[in-house]
Amino acid sequence: MKNSITVIINADIYTMKGRQRAKALACDAGGGTILDVGGNSQILGRYKALKPEVIDLKGKVVLPGFTDCHTHFCNYCLLASRPDLDGIRFIKECLQAVARYVTGKAPGQWVLGGGWNKNLWSDGRLPAAQDLDTVSINNPVMLWSKDWHTIWLNSAAMVALDIHSQTPEVPGGTIERDARGRPSGILREEAANHYYRLAPKASIEEYSQAVIQGQKRFAQMGLSGFHTMEGVEEFNVLQSLSIQNKLFLRGTLYHNIKALDGLASAGIKSGFGGRNLKIGGVKLFVDGSLGSQTALMLEPYRNSASLGMNTMPPGELLALISRASQNGLACAIHAIGDAANRLALDTFQKAKDLNKDLRHRIEHCQLVHPEDIARFKELGIIASVQPIHCPSDLDIIEKYWGERGAYAYPFGDLSRKKARVVFGSDCPIETPDPFRAIQAAVARQRIPPDRPPFHPEQKMSVWNCIKAYTADAAYASGDEGWKGTLEPGKAADFICLSEDIFQANPEEIHKIKVERTFIGGREI
Repeated sequence: MKNSITVIINADIYTMKGRQRAKALACDAGGGTILDVGGNSQILGRYKALKPEVIDLKGKVVLPGFTDCHTHFCNYCLLASRPDLDGIRFIKECLQAVARYVTGKAPGQWVLGGGWNKNLWSDGRLPAAQDLDTVSINNPVMLWSKDWHTIWLNSAAMVALDIHSQTPEVPGGTIERDARGRPSGILREEAANHYYRLAPKASIEEYSQAVIQGQKRFAQMGLSGFHTMEGVEEFNVLQSLSIQNKLFLRGTLYHNIKALDGLASAGIKSGFGGRNLKIGGVKLFVDGSLGSQTALMLEPYRNSASLGMNTMPPGELLALISRASQNGLACAIHAIGDAANRLALDTFQKAKDLNKDLRHRIEHCQLVHPEDIARFKELGIIASVQPIHCPSDLDIIEKYWGERGAYAYPFGDLSRKKARVVFGSDCPIETPDPFRAIQAAVARQRIPPDRPPFHPEQKMSVWNCIKAYTADAAYASGDEGWKGTLEPGKAADFICLSEDIFQANPEEIHKIKVERTFIGGREI
């Protein structure tokens, strides 16, 4: 029987407990925890009699395992096996990709995928059902946009979902219609979410196998945990895998606010669950996205009279946050535009005395007015940001926000004002690769660079980026007592890097590889 004790020596260990560093670490896969951290001779001397497995890392950097704090994890796993239109620059090529996937499908069998981005297309127009009808007449097709705020349907899908001229609007969403009032095949915001829930779902077996493979990809990227914004179906998949001991990542799930009544009536609070799966809280939306110009703005979009879309009235938002807080559920509010972020902060301020122990957060924080930056720290609100979006958005930031781009993706300002910042990817919208995200925050350029750094005053240090993926990520889910730093008694979740990220050229951080990943003391 293999010894459960492992000793790591000759490493450069950044514990992320303050600025403490060490050379060696002992962990126990049986209990999943770190036993000791210190010098080589110290750790070897203490555990030699137990005949541990000794791994010499020859000076390589070791960090706590990373947690991606904003994902749609199960959907990321599932979509890996479905049409992916991300990065395709012409609508014709998108249609060709869909046609290849439709080939061989039985009539009536659904095709679901996503990633299309009209902002990349030469004409920049919204697609329509008629476009998809040219490649799929007999198979319903449903495709999410890259930002996951818009769905593109073909006519067969609209028939299957009973969407027609007399179909009423969905509150908080839009069914786009032509000049004669007929649905065009485009659904926005809550309309997209509503009809997506009505489409056929993957079987539990298909979903489970996709998640098993997806968590392996996460581990290979150095991710030992995830926070996911999903629903009951996804929770059931994760719970089933957890019961079977097949879920080795540390998962935290935020339910849609529609689940509030059920969670409250069952007495389920934030933190309910175990170390591999727990409830984080509830997710709310107050606006849309920059790509679709539905992010809620204080001033109109450039060359437009539009202020975007408010998807939840302030009174309703306050009532829901208050009810969630009173029932012990933390709130994660999706807010992109500066008006949306101000609305979220204003509402949290009004409800701040209802439950001061909850870890409330704002998701995305893409455009925050300078007057609101300090309020994150003052109100104890976590800024859950996705740096990987920044390079993708550079052109549309300039196109739609103009000079306001100076306070877009304000990582530098948030750090200077001591806000607690955590990093996520929003996968499958973007890659969950944390090193590409760190490079985006540190360099604020595309890969490869094609322009000077975008508002370099908003750069974030490598140290603070690592903290956003480790110690602060653990705090966001209320887990700082058992993970996020490498110290005795905490989870033995750590990674070994191919090179020292703190010495790397900022423009080459994305080239760093994870050579080894340990979760609970076991190498994955």
